[in-house]
Amino acid sequence: MSYKILIIDDESTICSALKLSLEIAGYKVNIDFSAKEGLSRLRTFLPDVVVLDLRLPDMDGLAVLSEIKEFDESIIVIMITAFGETKTAVEAVKRGAVDYLVKPFDTNELEISIKRALKERSLKHENEILRQRSEKSEFITKDPSMLDILARLDSIARVDSSVLIIGETGTGKELIAGLIHKKSSRASEPFITLNCSAIPSNLFESELFGHEKNAFTGASARKKGLLELADKGTFFLDEIGELPPDLQAKLLRFLEDRSIRRVGGLVNIPLDVRIIAATNKNLKEEIEKNNFRSDLYYRLNVVQVKIPPLRERPDDIPLLLDYYRRVYNRHFNKNICGFSEKALKLLTNYSWPGNVRELKNIVERAFILARGLRITERELPQELTKGKYITPQIPDEIERFIPLEELEKQYIATALDATHWNISKAAELLGISRFALQRRIKKYFEKSL
Repeated sequence: MSYKILIIDDESTICSALKLSLEIAGYKVNIDFSAKEGLSRLRTFLPDVVVLDLRLPDMDGLAVLSEIKEFDESIIVIMITAFGETKTAVEAVKRGAVDYLVKPFDTNELEISIKRALKERSLKHENEILRQRSEKSEFITKDPSMLDILARLDSIARVDSSVLIIGETGTGKELIAGLIHKKSSRASEPFITLNCSAIPSNLFESELFGHEKNAFTGASARKKGLLELADKGTFFLDEIGELPPDLQAKLLRFLEDRSIRRVGGLVNIPLDVRIIAATNKNLKEEIEKNNFRSDLYYRLNVVQVKIPPLRERPDDIPLLLDYYRRVYNRHFNKNICGFSEKALKLLTNYSWPGNVRELKNIVERAFILARGLRITERELPQELTKGKYITPQIPDEIERFIPLEELEKQYIATALDATHWNISKAAELLGISRFALQRRIKKYFEKSL
């Protein structure tokens, strides 16, 4: 693309030198020697950049700057002058100039200023496009099932019923919960989140309901719980299937009474909170195993939203790759233009067990390693380049039908072996928190340790 530059200056020698230099650099350049001529040409030439002298024979340069910005705010204006006055420079920047160069200056200095300003304008434009797209849906998709879910959110947001969001780790359950909150009448009130698998069980009740001063050792002051902080707003319970049984009963009581009692407290505190819960588990199976209360399930499952995994909506993969390419171009100040053909094939054929979160992490990693203008297979992890999948494989010798707990045990053992018993890496591999994995290790392997 050839950018257009308009020079407005009454010194013909300087104008000719600048025009020659900028045309060699690939710009299309026009010159005007007065404010009147320049403002007239502005409307027909439609420049990307105006190089404007501060002192013109027929009009003050600052006044011309204001008229240019009134005509089109996106036009980049660089002021030039033989008089380096700080006060004037500050005023020029206030009125919208991006730079202020004092004559005589090197033409390279002007070219650098122009390139920098054009790049910043381009990034602002991209940001605005992404912001508008984000405000519109905040969910990058063209998959019919996902579009149907997004279309239902307005109706779901209008009522205060509890919502249960079901989906694998990394599919965007918290994002959907946040959208419901933003579309609701509670949008201006708090949106509080709690990951039920990330807090030790002995701290859970205090986090959820708060505590009074001296309620237990270390409780030196009264503390409001997360439910209380969410009053008038929305409370999002992520991974509700990890909630300990005793706290399930207390959460159920809150859903029935709409009031809480702080740990060590004597008074019931009424609250107005909408509850949205999410899980990557089959809660009906958890109910059959007596791990989850059926009455709590039915209280939460008034409205159900089921998010399909990324492998079931392959058309979204190129969209998401392009979206995160733009995000990380800005974040790392790079200009990656896309993915090589082989890299794109590997990425689109991958099963994405970690879903969108895994895709985001892989793109970020590729950006850190990238040296060229495209992401190639060299920047991708071995799981993709060798055709391997992150999901641990169940050994062939396992019988076709085995108890679910035994299957989970084998699954966890495979992940632990693959990571040499690195708890953090194994938890990430399995899509659960370290606390959740530690509980399962204690359950399945403690006797053999």
